[in-house]
Amino acid sequence: MNTYRLIGTRTGVEPSNLFALDPATGATEHPNAAELRRWTREYLCQPHPALGRPGPVCPYTGHAMERRYLWVVFIDGRYIDIERLTAIVDDLYELFPALPPRDEPDSKFKAVLAVFPDITEYADIETVQQDQKTRFVEKGLMIGQFYPGCTFPGLHNPEFPALDAPLPILAVRHMAPTDFPFLNTRHEWIDTYLRLFAPDLPEFITSAISHKLVQTPDGGEGTP
Repeated sequence: MNTYRLIGTRTGVEPSNLFALDPATGATEHPNAAELRRWTREYLCQPHPALGRPGPVCPYTGHAMERRYLWVVFIDGRYIDIERLTAIVDDLYELFPALPPRDEPDSKFKAVLAVFPDITEYADIETVQQDQKTRFVEKGLMIGQFYPGCTFPGLHNPEFPALDAPLPILAVRHMAPTDFPFLNTRHEWIDTYLRLFAPDLPEFITSAISHKLVQTPDGGEGTP
Protein backbone atom coordinates (compact mmCIF):
# COMPACT_ATOMS: atom_id res chain seq x y z
CA MET A 1 0.00 0.00 0.00
CA ASN A 2 1.14 3.55 -0.60
CA THR A 3 1.97 4.61 2.97
CA TYR A 4 4.94 6.73 1.95
CA ARG A 5 4.83 10.51 1.53
CA LEU A 6 7.77 11.35 -0.67
CA ILE A 7 7.36 14.82 -2.15
CA GLY A 8 9.57 16.65 -4.64
CA THR A 9 11.13 19.75 -3.14
CA ARG A 10 11.00 21.75 -6.38
CA THR A 11 7.59 20.94 -7.84
CA GLY A 12 5.69 19.15 -5.10
CA VAL A 13 5.25 15.98 -7.15
CA GLU A 14 4.28 13.03 -4.97
CA PRO A 15 4.58 9.57 -6.53
CA SER A 16 1.74 7.17 -5.81
CA ASN A 17 1.58 3.46 -6.45
CA LEU A 18 -0.32 2.88 -9.68
CA PHE A 19 -1.54 -0.55 -8.61
CA ALA A 20 -1.90 -0.07 -4.86
CA LEU A 21 -3.81 3.12 -4.10
CA ASP A 22 -4.20 3.39 -0.33
CA PRO A 23 -7.66 4.70 0.68
CA ALA A 24 -6.28 5.51 4.15
CA THR A 25 -4.27 8.39 2.71
CA GLY A 26 -7.43 10.05 1.46
CA ALA A 27 -5.89 10.33 -2.01
CA THR A 28 -8.19 10.74 -4.97
CA GLU A 29 -7.23 8.76 -8.03
CA HIS A 30 -6.35 10.78 -11.09
CA PRO A 31 -8.86 10.51 -13.96
CA ASN A 32 -6.16 9.06 -16.27
CA ALA A 33 -4.97 6.38 -13.84
CA ALA A 34 -7.35 3.72 -15.19
CA GLU A 35 -6.21 4.45 -18.76
CA LEU A 36 -2.57 4.11 -17.73
CA ARG A 37 -3.23 0.79 -15.96
CA ARG A 38 -5.09 -0.50 -18.99
CA TRP A 39 -2.17 0.43 -21.28
CA THR A 40 0.32 -1.36 -19.04
CA ARG A 41 -1.82 -4.51 -18.80
CA GLU A 42 -3.18 -4.72 -22.32
CA TYR A 43 -0.21 -3.39 -24.30
CA LEU A 44 3.11 -3.35 -22.44
CA CYS A 45 2.53 -6.72 -20.80
CA GLN A 46 1.29 -8.47 -23.95
CA PRO A 47 3.01 -9.79 -27.08
CA HIS A 48 2.62 -7.82 -30.29
CA PRO A 49 2.80 -9.32 -33.80
CA ALA A 50 4.93 -6.43 -35.09
CA LEU A 51 7.40 -6.42 -32.19
CA GLY A 52 9.92 -8.65 -33.95
CA ARG A 53 10.62 -10.93 -30.99
CA PRO A 54 8.64 -13.21 -28.68
CA GLY A 55 7.40 -12.05 -25.30
CA PRO A 56 5.66 -8.93 -24.07
CA VAL A 57 6.28 -5.48 -25.52
CA CYS A 58 8.08 -4.48 -22.30
CA PRO A 59 9.82 -7.34 -20.47
CA TYR A 60 9.93 -5.40 -17.17
CA THR A 61 6.49 -3.88 -16.72
CA GLY A 62 4.82 -7.17 -15.80
CA HIS A 63 7.22 -7.70 -12.90
CA ALA A 64 6.77 -4.13 -11.70
CA MET A 65 2.99 -4.44 -11.92
CA GLU A 66 2.79 -7.80 -10.14
CA ARG A 67 5.02 -6.63 -7.31
CA ARG A 68 3.34 -3.21 -7.12
CA TYR A 69 6.59 -1.44 -7.88
CA LEU A 70 5.16 0.92 -10.48
CA TRP A 71 4.92 4.52 -9.28
CA VAL A 72 3.31 7.45 -11.03
CA VAL A 73 2.88 11.21 -10.86
CA PHE A 74 0.30 13.03 -12.98
CA ILE A 75 1.10 16.63 -13.91
CA ASP A 76 -1.90 18.46 -15.31
CA GLY A 77 -1.72 21.49 -17.57
CA ARG A 78 -1.33 21.95 -21.30
CA TYR A 79 1.55 24.42 -21.12
CA ILE A 80 4.50 23.00 -19.19
CA ASP A 81 7.75 24.58 -20.29
CA ILE A 82 11.21 23.04 -20.35
CA GLU A 83 12.15 24.64 -17.04
CA ARG A 84 9.24 22.98 -15.23
CA LEU A 85 9.76 19.67 -17.02
CA THR A 86 13.40 19.76 -15.94
CA ALA A 87 12.43 20.55 -12.35
CA ILE A 88 10.01 17.61 -12.32
CA VAL A 89 12.75 15.32 -13.63
CA ASP A 90 15.14 16.71 -11.00
CA ASP A 91 12.62 15.76 -8.31
CA LEU A 92 12.18 12.25 -9.71
CA TYR A 93 15.96 11.84 -9.89
CA GLU A 94 16.14 12.52 -6.15
CA LEU A 95 12.98 10.62 -5.18
CA PHE A 96 13.58 7.44 -7.19
CA PRO A 97 16.13 5.82 -4.83
CA ALA A 98 13.83 6.40 -1.84
CA LEU A 99 10.74 4.87 -3.44
CA PRO A 100 9.99 1.34 -2.26
CA PRO A 101 11.49 -1.13 -2.68
CA ARG A 102 14.93 0.20 -1.86
CA ASP A 103 17.29 -2.63 -0.97
CA GLU A 104 15.40 -5.76 -1.97
CA PRO A 105 16.91 -7.90 -4.75
CA ASP A 106 13.95 -7.33 -7.07
CA SER A 107 14.03 -3.56 -6.63
CA LYS A 108 15.53 -3.59 -10.12
CA PHE A 109 11.95 -3.82 -11.40
CA LYS A 110 10.92 -0.50 -9.83
CA ALA A 111 9.84 2.30 -12.15
CA VAL A 112 8.28 5.75 -11.86
CA LEU A 113 6.26 7.45 -14.58
CA ALA A 114 5.72 11.20 -14.91
CA VAL A 115 2.54 11.55 -16.96
CA PHE A 116 1.47 14.78 -18.68
CA PRO A 117 -2.09 14.09 -19.85
CA ASP A 118 -2.83 17.56 -21.25
CA ILE A 119 0.35 18.14 -23.29
CA THR A 120 -0.14 17.91 -27.06
CA GLU A 121 3.29 19.12 -28.25
CA TYR A 122 6.10 16.72 -27.39
CA ALA A 123 9.33 18.40 -28.51
CA ASP A 124 10.14 19.60 -24.98
CA ILE A 125 9.69 16.09 -23.60
CA GLU A 126 12.20 14.83 -26.17
CA THR A 127 14.61 17.65 -25.31
CA VAL A 128 14.47 17.09 -21.56
CA GLN A 129 14.92 13.33 -21.97
CA GLN A 130 18.01 13.84 -24.11
CA ASP A 131 19.45 16.56 -21.88
CA GLN A 132 18.96 14.55 -18.68
CA LYS A 133 19.95 11.10 -19.90
CA THR A 134 23.65 11.23 -19.04
CA ARG A 135 23.25 11.94 -15.34
CA PHE A 136 20.62 9.20 -15.03
CA VAL A 137 22.91 6.74 -16.78
CA GLU A 138 25.73 7.69 -14.40
CA LYS A 139 23.51 6.44 -11.55
CA GLY A 140 22.63 3.21 -13.35
CA LEU A 141 19.21 4.53 -14.36
CA MET A 142 17.37 5.02 -17.63
CA ILE A 143 15.01 7.83 -18.55
CA GLY A 144 12.75 7.26 -21.54
CA GLN A 145 10.12 9.24 -23.39
CA PHE A 146 6.73 8.00 -24.57
CA TYR A 147 3.92 9.90 -26.25
CA PRO A 148 1.10 9.49 -28.77
CA GLY A 149 2.45 9.04 -32.27
CA CYS A 150 6.11 8.66 -31.28
CA THR A 151 7.89 7.11 -34.26
CA PHE A 152 11.12 5.99 -32.57
CA PRO A 153 11.70 2.48 -34.01
CA GLY A 154 11.76 -0.77 -32.10
CA LEU A 155 15.01 -2.66 -31.66
CA HIS A 156 13.85 -5.78 -33.48
CA ASN A 157 11.56 -4.21 -36.06
CA PRO A 158 12.25 -0.63 -37.22
CA GLU A 159 8.63 -0.40 -38.41
CA PHE A 160 7.32 -0.94 -34.89
CA PRO A 161 6.72 2.36 -33.01
CA ALA A 162 8.26 1.23 -29.74
CA LEU A 163 7.57 4.41 -27.75
CA ASP A 164 4.04 5.14 -28.90
CA ALA A 165 1.74 5.60 -25.90
CA PRO A 166 -1.74 6.97 -25.19
CA LEU A 167 -0.31 9.60 -22.83
CA PRO A 168 2.91 11.65 -22.80
CA ILE A 169 5.28 10.07 -20.28
CA LEU A 170 8.81 10.40 -18.96
CA ALA A 171 9.75 7.07 -17.37
CA VAL A 172 12.59 6.28 -14.96
CA ARG A 173 13.81 2.79 -14.13
CA HIS A 174 16.97 0.86 -13.35
CA MET A 175 19.31 0.05 -16.20
CA ALA A 176 19.07 -3.53 -17.49
CA PRO A 177 21.49 -5.72 -19.48
CA THR A 178 19.27 -5.40 -22.56
CA ASP A 179 19.68 -1.61 -22.60
CA PHE A 180 22.98 -1.69 -24.47
CA PRO A 181 21.43 -0.57 -27.81
CA PHE A 182 20.26 2.61 -26.05
CA LEU A 183 23.73 3.30 -24.65
CA ASN A 184 26.12 2.56 -27.52
CA THR A 185 26.35 6.11 -28.88
CA ARG A 186 28.52 7.66 -26.14
CA HIS A 187 31.65 6.36 -24.44
CA GLU A 188 30.58 7.39 -20.95
CA TRP A 189 27.28 5.55 -21.28
CA ILE A 190 29.02 2.36 -22.40
CA ASP A 191 31.55 2.77 -19.57
CA THR A 192 28.72 2.85 -17.02
CA TYR A 193 26.99 -0.10 -18.67
CA LEU A 194 30.16 -2.19 -18.56
CA ARG A 195 30.89 -1.23 -14.95
CA LEU A 196 27.44 -2.47 -13.95
CA PHE A 197 27.23 -5.61 -16.03
CA ALA A 198 30.88 -6.62 -16.43
CA PRO A 199 32.21 -5.80 -12.94
CA ASP A 200 35.08 -8.29 -13.06
CA LEU A 201 36.75 -6.57 -16.00
CA PRO A 202 39.51 -4.06 -15.19
CA GLU A 203 38.55 -0.44 -15.84
CA PHE A 204 41.15 0.06 -18.57
CA ILE A 205 39.67 -2.88 -20.46
CA THR A 206 36.06 -1.67 -20.19
CA SER A 207 37.21 1.77 -21.32
CA ALA A 208 38.92 0.29 -24.36
CA ILE A 209 35.83 -1.76 -25.17
CA SER A 210 33.61 1.31 -24.97
CA HIS A 211 35.76 3.15 -27.50
CA LYS A 212 35.51 0.20 -29.86
CA LEU A 213 31.76 -0.17 -29.47
CA VAL A 214 30.54 3.41 -29.76
CA GLN A 215 28.21 3.94 -32.71
CA THR A 216 26.68 6.87 -34.59
CA PRO A 217 24.36 8.83 -32.25
CA ASP A 218 20.67 8.13 -32.60
CA GLY A 219 17.67 10.12 -31.51
CA GLY A 220 16.09 8.45 -28.53
CA GLU A 221 15.56 5.50 -26.36
CA GLY A 222 12.93 3.49 -24.64
CA THR A 223 12.05 0.23 -22.96
CA PRO A 224 10.78 -2.19 -25.64
